[in-house]
Amino acid sequence: MFSPSTSKLNGDTLRLRRVNSENNALLDAVASDTPDAANKQADIIVREMELHTHLMQNDPVSEELRREALRDLPQGLTMKRNVRAKLSASVSLHSKRRPISVLKRFQYRLSFAWKRTRERFRDLIFSIQLWYEPIRIIEGHLGTAVGSYFHLLRWLFSLNLLLSGLVVCFLVVPQVLHDHNNSTTTDLGWLDIISGKGGLEDSLLFYGHYHDGVINGSLPLSYNMPFAYFFTMFCIYVGFFLVFCYRTAYSYRRNFIETSGGLSNVFANKVFCGWDFGIVSAHAASLNAASLFNEFKELLSEKYKVKVKRSLCMKIFEYTVNTIVWVTVLGSMMALHYGVWALRAMTTRTTNWNLLVSLILTSVLAVCPLLFNFLVRLEFYRPRTSFYVTLARTWLLDITTLSLIFYYWAKSSTKCWETVLGQEAYRLVLLDSVVSLLLLPAVEFVRILIFKLNPKGTGPEFNIAYNSLTLIYNQALLWLGLLFSPLLAVAVTIKFFLLFYIKRVSVLRACRPARKVWRAAQTQTVLYMFVTLSLFTTLFGIGVLFLASTSDACGPFRQYVPVIAVIGEGVLGLSTHQTLNAIITFIIRPGVIGFLFVALCVSVYYMRAKSIAQRSMVDLLRQMLVLQAKDKDFLLTAIAKVSNGEWLYSPKPEENADSHTWRYLHEVRKPSNAGYHFDGSRLSHAFDRSDKPVRPRSERPQSVRTDGDTDSSFSWQGSSNYLNDLENRRMI
Repeated sequence: MFSPSTSKLNGDTLRLRRVNSENNALLDAVASDTPDAANKQADIIVREMELHTHLMQNDPVSEELRREALRDLPQGLTMKRNVRAKLSASVSLHSKRRPISVLKRFQYRLSFAWKRTRERFRDLIFSIQLWYEPIRIIEGHLGTAVGSYFHLLRWLFSLNLLLSGLVVCFLVVPQVLHDHNNSTTTDLGWLDIISGKGGLEDSLLFYGHYHDGVINGSLPLSYNMPFAYFFTMFCIYVGFFLVFCYRTAYSYRRNFIETSGGLSNVFANKVFCGWDFGIVSAHAASLNAASLFNEFKELLSEKYKVKVKRSLCMKIFEYTVNTIVWVTVLGSMMALHYGVWALRAMTTRTTNWNLLVSLILTSVLAVCPLLFNFLVRLEFYRPRTSFYVTLARTWLLDITTLSLIFYYWAKSSTKCWETVLGQEAYRLVLLDSVVSLLLLPAVEFVRILIFKLNPKGTGPEFNIAYNSLTLIYNQALLWLGLLFSPLLAVAVTIKFFLLFYIKRVSVLRACRPARKVWRAAQTQTVLYMFVTLSLFTTLFGIGVLFLASTSDACGPFRQYVPVIAVIGEGVLGLSTHQTLNAIITFIIRPGVIGFLFVALCVSVYYMRAKSIAQRSMVDLLRQMLVLQAKDKDFLLTAIAKVSNGEWLYSPKPEENADSHTWRYLHEVRKPSNAGYHFDGSRLSHAFDRSDKPVRPRSERPQSVRTDGDTDSSFSWQGSSNYLNDLENRRMI
C-alpha cells in the first residue's frame, strides 16, 4: 500500500541522489591541480552545505555539526581548511543575530578545551592501564572467559590499593605518631605471627590498639581518633558500596538489558571493528587474532546452541533430581555451620585451639567448592547455568560461614571481642594465602605433568568458578575484618598482587582452553554482583551487631555507649540541641522507616512497570521498522518492474471478465514483448507528422508519444483513464 510518508521519503531520496550526482559531476568537471579549480570545488561544497539550515546557525551546536561534516568529507586537508574558511565567512554574513560576545566566545572555547582535556585524560588512563598486555596474552590463549577472572582480580587489586592508602593515611599514621610518645617493645614468635596473638594482639594490626581520645602532636594541631576512625570506615564502606553498585548496574545494563532483544550485527561489528589497529608487532597481532577467534567461538556457541524437546516425565525427573541435590547441599551447609559453632564453643580447652579451628575452616571452604562442582554434574543444567549454580552455592557457603563467625563473637562474653574477630579474619586470610599462592598452583602443575606423561583428552582446564570464588571469599574476609583489623587491607592487596603473577604463570603453562565456551561479559557481571552482595551483607551485620552494641573494653569507641552515639553525642551534640534530637528521633521511628520502605517498594514497582512498558514499546517499534523496510523494498521492486514493463500479476481464479484486474490484463496491458499497450495511432502519427500539426502534450493521449518520448514505461494514470473510457462506453 502506498502511503504519503513513503512517497515523500522516496521523492526525497531520489532528489538527494540527483543533487549528489549533479555535485559530483561538477566536482569532476573542475577537478584540477590549479588554485582556481580548488576554489571552485570549495565553492560547490559550500553551496551544497548552505542548503542545510541546521549547519548555518551561529551557535555551538551548528559549529560542532559543521566540524563533523567537514571531517566526513572525502577531500584533502587543504580543501577542508578552504571550505571551513568559506563556511565561517558565510555563517557570519548570513547570521541574523549579532556576533557572540567575548564572554560567550570564552565560554565556548573553555567548554571545548575541557572536552578535549577530558578525552586526552581518558586516553592516558587507558594507555597506562595496569596489566593490560598480560591479560591480552591470557585472553589470546585461553579466551575472554578466563580473562574475566583476571579483569576482576585487577579491579579488586586497584580498589584495595586505594583502600589501603586511605586506611594508612587517616588511621595508621596518626596512631604511629601517638605511639611514638609512648613507645613499648614486645617480643614476637613465629606462632604469634600466624595466630595474631601474643605481641601482635596489642599492635597497629587490630582494633583494640587504637586510641580513644584526641592525639596531640608536636604541631599545635589535634586529631580526634574516634571521629577519624568512624568517618574513615563509614566513607570506605558506603563509598565502595556505591562504587560496586554502580559497576554492577552498569555491567548488567550493558551485558543483559541492552542485549535482551538479541545481539544485533555482532558478527559484523567483530569482523570490521574488532581489530586493534594500534598493534605494531607480529606477536601482538597473533594474540589479537587468537582472542577474536575465541570470541567468535563463544558467540557461535551462544547462537547455535541446540534446544532439545523433553517429555513431561523427563522434565519431572530432572526437577526431582535438581531438588534433591539442592536439599543435600543446603543440609550440608547447615551441618557445617553447626560444626563451626560447636568448635567455637570449645575454644577455651587448649591454647592453640583457635588456630586449629581456622585451619579446619579454611580446609573445608577450600574443598566444598570442588564437591559442589562434582554435584552440579549430576543435575540437568546447561553449561552456563551450571557455572552460575556453582558460583551461587559456593558464595552462599562462604558468606553464611563468615556471618556465623561474626554473630558468634558479637554475642559472646569475650572481653574485647572486636580484636578477637579481627584475629579470626587475619588467620583466615593468612591460611587462604597458603592455599591460593602455593597449594593450588602446585596442583595445577602436577595435573599438567600427568597429562603430558599420559596425554588423553583435552588436558586440565582453568576452573573459573573456583578461582573467582576464591577472590570473592578474600574480598568478603576483607569487608568483615577491615573494621576490626585496619591493616588487613594492606595484606589482601599484597596477596592479590602476588596472586596475579602466580596465576598468570600457572594459567599459561598448566592449563588448556576450555571445551565449552560462553560469553565472558555476563560472567563478569555475575562476579561483580557477588562482590556487591558480600559487601551489603557485611554492612548489614555491622549495622545490627556492632553499631548497636557497646565497645567499652577496647578500641577508639570506649567513651560512647552504644557505638552509634559517636555521631549523636560526639559530632552532632544532640544532648545540647533538642530540636535536632527530636528530628532525628522522629526519623528513626519504625513507622517512618516503614513508610520510607513502602515508598521505595512502590517506586521500584513503578520503575519496573515502566521498564516493561518501554521494552514492549521498543519491540513494537522494531517490528514497525521491519515492516517499513519490507514496504520500501516492495515499493522499490514494484517501481523497478513497472519501469521495465515487467509487472506481472496473477489474477484469482474467480475473477471474470467484469473484474477490474481481468480487464487491465486483457485490454489495457495486452501481452507484448515491450510490456505496454500497443496503440496503432502511434504509427499513423509517425508517418503523418509532416502533414498534421503536432498537438500539445496536454491534449495528447497517454499512450501516444512523440519521438522524444521513451517507451521504457507506461503510465498508471493512462491505464486508469483507459479503463474509465471502457466503462463509459459500456454504459452508453
